[in-house]
Amino acid sequence: QRYFINNTFYKPGGPVFLMIGGWMTIGTNWVSTDYTWITYAERLGAFCLALEHRFYGQSQPTGDLSTASLRYLRSKQVLADIAYFRTEIAKKMGLIKNKWVVFGGSYGGSLAVWSRIKYPNLFAAAVSSSAPVKVKVNFYVEYFEGVHSALATHNSECSKAVKDALGQVIKLLKFPKYYRRLKNDFMLCEHLKVNSVMDSTYFVENLLIFLASIIQRNKDNETTKGLVKSTPNIDDFCDKMTNTSLGSPYYRYARIMTIRFKNGNPSCLDANYQNFLKSMSDSDLDKENIEEDRQWFYQSCTELGFFQTTHSRNHTFSGLPLRYFLSQCLGVFGSEFNYNSLTQSVQAINMYYGGFNVNGSKIIFSNGSLDPWNALGITKDISEDLPAVFIKG
Repeated sequence: QRYFINNTFYKPGGPVFLMIGGWMTIGTNWVSTDYTWITYAERLGAFCLALEHRFYGQSQPTGDLSTASLRYLRSKQVLADIAYFRTEIAKKMGLIKNKWVVFGGSYGGSLAVWSRIKYPNLFAAAVSSSAPVKVKVNFYVEYFEGVHSALATHNSECSKAVKDALGQVIKLLKFPKYYRRLKNDFMLCEHLKVNSVMDSTYFVENLLIFLASIIQRNKDNETTKGLVKSTPNIDDFCDKMTNTSLGSPYYRYARIMTIRFKNGNPSCLDANYQNFLKSMSDSDLDKENIEEDRQWFYQSCTELGFFQTTHSRNHTFSGLPLRYFLSQCLGVFGSEFNYNSLTQSVQAINMYYGGFNVNGSKIIFSNGSLDPWNALGITKDISEDLPAVFIKG
């Protein structure tokens, strides 16, 4: 299992900061970039470590990503990895008597929280960022209602324009005569093929993924005013979505979304569902760049859920039913990966870790007000030693 070290700031007897890698490859930048946790490490004289998650990046316990191998990709096994790593590295580096603090963001933040809860003898505290502490099969009301609320911080017309644009796309997908138009407007990599509801829904999912990325990456280092980079921030996006001089909401959405393709990285939108199935079913590790999508999707289909559907009483957005994601699980992993098995696993996970009923101490929960994931996190203080930091924006 791969890990990285930065002992530049370490002062003997100082704390040990362990950053947990979530569903992604980690690298030296995790311990060398001027992140907030590194800033605190410098201030407190901490020894810094970053641990890569099993089955991600170069941390591959088996020779492939087959469904049989991925049965070892469970949160309890991941926590056991973290505990074992902490124990062995403490011995190896002479850090047994030091206080260890575990950090993580998003799913990695969940692991940080759960590590402190399940191994309080090994970790003195935990710091989580945007961490869902409750898992849920159908992450519907919270997620896209959160997206709607985030857009409304600019103005109420923005969300309405998005809804109109997506509604027009869904209408056009019903008629083959409009497929060429959709291909050209959204710069598809190949001709649009709709042979099933999965094909058309996958197209809509790609459009909603783009929308979600705007909210989750709002004003981060990859966005600049004027849509120079691939993903606009909320203000840029809504300025254009409510600018009637740019055409109908449909054309406004297409124009914003395709700017990244005109910059050449990527150069087009792959909205072919069969390509998706082929990619997600690829269990080969013998390649230069190991993707993370199959592993994360396996975790979603087995014990985490987090399916971002559009099942909402307010019907803010539409086009992504739960059955679509469940059909994906069946198509990629097999018939045993169904709604009943996933529901049972999700219930078991929430019972095991506690969900919103955090049974622990010395855990910090930080979330942003515009982040749709805050709905499954802790946004209010539970107690003095279970504080929540709720950041506007």
